[in-house]
Amino acid sequence: MAKAALVVCGPTASGKSELSDALAERFTNELDHHVPTLIVDSMQVYRELPVITNQARRRPAELVGIVSVTEEWTVARHRERAEEIIAPETRFVLDAGTGMYLNAILLDLPLAPRVSPELRRRALAATAGEPNPRRAAREKELELAGAEERGSIWGGDLRYDTTVIYLRPERPALDAAIDERAGRITRDGLQEATKIQDLLASGARVNSSVMDSVGVRELSQFLSGTISLRQAQERIATRTRRLARRQMRWFDKLAHSLEGRARITVVHDTAHQINLHSMHDILGV
Repeated sequence: MAKAALVVCGPTASGKSELSDALAERFTNELDHHVPTLIVDSMQVYRELPVITNQARRRPAELVGIVSVTEEWTVARHRERAEEIIAPETRFVLDAGTGMYLNAILLDLPLAPRVSPELRRRALAATAGEPNPRRAAREKELELAGAEERGSIWGGDLRYDTTVIYLRPERPALDAAIDERAGRITRDGLQEATKIQDLLASGARVNSSVMDSVGVRELSQFLSGTISLRQAQERIATRTRRLARRQMRWFDKLAHSLEGRARITVVHDTAHQINLHSMHDILGV
């Protein structure tokens, strides 16, 4: 029997955690054994950032808060850890906000090699100012390393019997949810940003992806006195809206690439607007 993956994906603030928890809980009750939820997010892995990365949820999940901000986390490590968790399971839920991490778990893809810190520094310098600096830097790293062409990251064979719920709220509803989240991060995340500054002051090396992440960068700027708290909140909201647009472009493409290979339902609502019983019936899972 093929393992069954239920994917709940979508932009930040769409309510993926709420829906993922509800579905995993329902499956657990129906099957009379625990159905795990795996978080597929490049930032929620960091244990020092539960507020800034929105880790709170009503049901325990895997792959959340598992490493320090002083460590480097990669798509390859995430896939490896996910495979260990999935191995004994017949059904599991993937709560996915990071597109490349989701592709790597669902599809049979060769992953790019790691590069040296020196190459990484050169790549970051060469791609400064790019619209998507993280992706541009990674592409430059691989170019500098002379890595072989890996082929399409969309065309690999599905590794599981896959059902996808893609939360794609209308823009006004999503932007309102993002504004609310930005306020919560600004209000409740300062202690976490302060801990990051304390780590840096102690001589620790904090992952550059963390330092540039939404919330950490802005609250660090506030703590250094370069912007006001109001400005920090506005910038968090602006960057989160940009992130959400990038996420939707990724998941739009993923949904298109999986047509005919997976069951896909696109929902133009946030999670709290969804009737769970109707969703369960529509999906047939």
